[in-house]
Amino acid sequence: MEIVSQVAVAMQAVFGTTLDILARTTGCVQRQRKFSGMSLLRTLVLTLLYRPGAKDRDYRATAARLNVFVTEEAIAHRFTDGLVQFLAEALKHTVCQALAAKPLPATLLLKFTELWIGDSTTLSLPDELAKQFPGCGGSEKAGKAAMKIQVLWSLKTGQLLQWLIESGRASDAKSEIAATVPPAGSLSILDLGYFSLERFRRIEDAKAYWISRFQHNTKVFDETGKQLSLLRFLQEHGENGLVDMPVVLGEKDRLPCRLIALRVPPEVAARRRQQACEKARDHGRQASQEYLNLLEWTIFLTNCPPELLSWKEVVVLYRARWQIELLFKLWKSHNRLAQREVDASPQRQMAVLYAKLIGVIVQHWILLTATWSDGQRSLRKAAAVVQDWIVLFSEVLDDLHRLGDLLYRLQAAIANTARVTPRKKHPSLFQLLENPELLEYTVC
Repeated sequence: MEIVSQVAVAMQAVFGTTLDILARTTGCVQRQRKFSGMSLLRTLVLTLLYRPGAKDRDYRATAARLNVFVTEEAIAHRFTDGLVQFLAEALKHTVCQALAAKPLPATLLLKFTELWIGDSTTLSLPDELAKQFPGCGGSEKAGKAAMKIQVLWSLKTGQLLQWLIESGRASDAKSEIAATVPPAGSLSILDLGYFSLERFRRIEDAKAYWISRFQHNTKVFDETGKQLSLLRFLQEHGENGLVDMPVVLGEKDRLPCRLIALRVPPEVAARRRQQACEKARDHGRQASQEYLNLLEWTIFLTNCPPELLSWKEVVVLYRARWQIELLFKLWKSHNRLAQREVDASPQRQMAVLYAKLIGVIVQHWILLTATWSDGQRSLRKAAAVVQDWIVLFSEVLDDLHRLGDLLYRLQAAIANTARVTPRKKHPSLFQLLENPELLEYTVC
């Protein structure tokens, strides 16, 4: 089944009549007068996709398009504990839909069966929810309550492989996405917060590949078993600004891998040191001089041998991990996922958040239909087109044929308006995946 048909079926499942049963079991709708579970979810999600900072009048307008005629006061009274539970359960149902587009056609990606990237993002919550969602603490900016969203994403097909909601205090390294074993021949690239020699060995045992940044204080040995002072070794052997060598990691783990170190320009190193000192100060500690000196280098670790990936290809592929940061940025800036009505009740804030989370997943599915086979697409521009069209979905959700037709029309509109022009200077990721030699990385 092609992706447009998959998305149409999934949207009908998410917005379908099973919501009426869910609304009754959660106590959200006890006696149906105006809203059913289905019409209530559609009202909230479609409104927030169209207008992320929605007011009661906006929900009322969407409800009217769904033939539900209520007052603004009736909308306001809907934000209860039962609604929060209803939306939380609806979100679980939504993330169970596994939708994958045709693989992104990029030369460098053809070397692997899959490319998995993973990371987390944290959203602040009302302090009243600190018991259910304890925050991180430890800094002035950290709230008492926070939600962490863990995402494991296939960059080849766009599929959201895993989506987990945890407390803000939860450790990335202990997350389920860190424990997930990838398929043979795949490549996994996760943020430094997931750094684990044990995880790297599990990936290697599965006959798969990984790339990571270097975690400071990890013990490094040469192939003979001699422990290296990494900073001194790079200073002595990196006279041309590049070190690419086999090493062994961990005193106990003894994990063989490849280390690639690239010296950065002085201004980049200075900026890194300033940021490192500020971060350490925020956490009540002081950065060591050795750590600050190591910031002159960008250090990668991988089990990909040189015959599989050149050092430039390693750099390009690690940059691909930034796409998940751009996905989070899209959700937070375009969909305003992190924005809260701080004067509203905790129930209303949580209900809006859960409805937005359902919305960004549905939005992601729609973007898969229109952008994934074209590496020159702009997710931000495409999301803006979806926002303009979202009101039309209220009329076609119950008709699979008309829903599919709307998705095809939207696909054509996005293809015509949401592309980026190839650049000679600062090539895009897609250009680099096609030709890693375009990488503008001066070895200092």
